[in-house]
Amino acid sequence: MLDIEPYFKTWLGKLYCDDALKILKEIPDESIDLILTDPPYNISKKGADIKRNGGKFGKAKPIKLDFGEWDFGKVQWTDFIDDFVRILKPNGVLVMFYDRLWLGVIGLYLQEEYNFKVRHIGAWIKSNPAPQARKVGWQNGLEFFIVATKNHGSGHHFNYKLGQSPDYYVHSVSFKHYHPTQKPLKLIEWIVSYWSFEGDLVLDPFAGAGTTLIACERLKRRWIGVEIDSKYCEITKKRFENEINKTKGLFELGGDKDRNF
Repeated sequence: MLDIEPYFKTWLGKLYCDDALKILKEIPDESIDLILTDPPYNISKKGADIKRNGGKFGKAKPIKLDFGEWDFGKVQWTDFIDDFVRILKPNGVLVMFYDRLWLGVIGLYLQEEYNFKVRHIGAWIKSNPAPQARKVGWQNGLEFFIVATKNHGSGHHFNYKLGQSPDYYVHSVSFKHYHPTQKPLKLIEWIVSYWSFEGDLVLDPFAGAGTTLIACERLKRRWIGVEIDSKYCEITKKRFENEINKTKGLFELGGDKDRNF
């Protein structure tokens, strides 16, 4: 599918350490079953953080509001959304985390321009959200994502056999972070399990530290990841190596050079 050398590969997937906007142009029309991604929200504030000196347990780490240079408007949702539509299969699914103020706009755009069906605005409910240090409102305990399909009615890949599920997932923010906006692995596994089938091809063009890719590997989905920052590409590779050690050879780095993805 992509005539570009990957940063690394497994039996099920390939990671490209490159610009997502460039790689997207190389992906053929209607070739992806699920796009699951967490693009830059563009909500960072330059050099900003909230210091926390007091509290029940004494001094705590500051709450960072500057996530990195990548979150300062370099990539807007309008830069990639049309390519997302182009590369999704007719029964394909888009699941995308994004800033809550823009998700409604994105959903309306997909419906009005491309006749998509917005299935859900889902949420990660943070069971222990960061405190509201400035005491001017509630804690931010929700992070939202859109679920949209090309088709209406049935036909898209949805694992109804897993049983009923609400459109939210409760998980603590207390897990090891390799990336400042990383999502919990269990949250991503929940999404992959419901909105794709084994053997489906899943794309994450803003892969960060590789959580979506690891979830796909665990759940036997083929995958393509793209991450522009070489630091996070290397972190992802090391996370896969650790995963291999934990699973005692469940999968291997390497893979078949002739796989068509």
